[in-house]
Amino acid sequence: MLIEVRTDGNIKGSEQSSAEVKAVVHAALDRFGDRIRRVDVHLSDTVGHRTGHDDKCCMIEARLDGREPIAVTHRESTMKQAIHGAIHNLKKSVESALGKEATRDHLRDHR
Repeated sequence: MLIEVRTDGNIKGSEQSSAEVKAVVHAALDRFGDRIRRVDVHLSDTVGHRTGHDDKCCMIEARLDGREPIAVTHRESTMKQAIHGAIHNLKKSVESALGKEATRDHLRDHR
């Protein structure tokens, strides 16, 4: 599973912060690793250096084999909260999508 992290001009990205995000995403989605080809993480700060409520945004797009991409967005007051919220939402969406697929396959196999 390839994981790419991108930031907007208002976020100071580093190799260390990118590696930390990749590790959190990998840990959350590892059990689906054989079904997910690529994960793109986009981090942004809508108000830049000023502080604001829910101004940090994390958008994650997962590309699954043979399916449409799944994208989620989460906004919070800190980047760490935005990342964890988006990962939580993505994990639920992937579980739901693959769970529905597994149910369809199971029903088809028992007909």
